[in-house]
Amino acid sequence: MLSPRRLIPVPLVLLALAGAGCGEERTAKDVKDGGAESAATESAGGGASSASVDALAAAVGKDVSKAPTIPATKGEAPADLVQKDVVVGDGEAAKLGDTVDVRYTLAVWGGEKVESSWDSTPNNVAFPLEKGGLIDGWINGVPGMKPGGRRVLVVPAEQGYGDQGTPNGSVPPGATLVFVIDLVKATPKPQG
Repeated sequence: MLSPRRLIPVPLVLLALAGAGCGEERTAKDVKDGGAESAATESAGGGASSASVDALAAAVGKDVSKAPTIPATKGEAPADLVQKDVVVGDGEAAKLGDTVDVRYTLAVWGGEKVESSWDSTPNNVAFPLEKGGLIDGWINGVPGMKPGGRRVLVVPAEQGYGDQGTPNGSVPPGATLVFVIDLVKATPKPQG
């Protein structure tokens, strides 16, 4: 486990980056209703150019049957949560309360890969998309994904591991996180 605010069973964390011109980039304010799709594309806020996020997303790759390639990031990280779909996927979009089955890779902005579910067998993990067990970046950034989709999330520290980082030091204090997330499936929470 990376920290008391666990993302998913260790070692699992994901970076979802999108290809320039082939996906949709959104900030947290676009996801006010638990995952409704945004009609507008917004640029990365707080210093990072949209072009730097686009370049990152373009390098990830669209083949969801293969682990994504995460290039080194440079320059100032976005101040806001950024979502960029590389592959949109099909079917019912994931929403808060669903159990999501994902593959992911995590890197630190300006650093290297921290961990990846692709390095394990099986290479996917399922968890409830609920507050309390996940970092806020995932709670705010995963809803709206469709099965078969690949998304890049750039998560500012306050929606990630904050000023404490992770206990094992793999994510330093104040780090911006870069995830590539592949949604395998989303199962609605049983009613009743």
